[in-house]
Amino acid sequence: MARRATLVYAALAAADTLLAATGRDRQRWLTKPLLMPVLMAGRDRPAQRALALSGAGDVALLGSGETAFMTGLGCFLAGHVAWIIALRQRPGRGRLRAQPVLAAPHLAAFGAVNAYLWKRTGRDRIPVIVYSTVLLAMSLAALDSGSPRTAAGGALFLASDALLALEKFGGLHLPAHEGLVMATYTSAQALLACGAAA
Repeated sequence: MARRATLVYAALAAADTLLAATGRDRQRWLTKPLLMPVLMAGRDRPAQRALALSGAGDVALLGSGETAFMTGLGCFLAGHVAWIIALRQRPGRGRLRAQPVLAAPHLAAFGAVNAYLWKRTGRDRIPVIVYSTVLLAMSLAALDSGSPRTAAGGALFLASDALLALEKFGGLHLPAHEGLVMATYTSAQALLACGAAA
């Protein structure tokens, strides 16, 4: 069941990424809300909780304005906490204790992005710092899991949210920026879910 759901999810993710890259926001109401519910099929309860919270964040971020953004941020914050709990229940943890140097790229990215955004986030500075700290903790929990797929998922989530923050607060606008955000985000969720199942 999980394998079939992953294939359907891959098709949905590709469609939503293309719509995001081409700015077709109205059509994304047909694709983006389905992503996490499809990926939840066949997963264990801890992974389902994390995916459900991310799904709520996906829907919130389809809206516009500060309320939609902060609601989405809150959902994803809770989703990262749920992933940390789910990942800590998996066997095979302890990779970081054996090789702490592996955390260096994650810590460097966290420090560089937050330093760059420090003067640009204004009244959102504290929520952004809190959120990015929990995101970092989730990516390190994924790295610590011992699963290469899970570790890649955590790193991609870190990259995806960094791109989103740099666009919103830092004025970074790459070609097809939203498509790149969705490509890294949907890949991250799939890797976290599949790595957890493995």
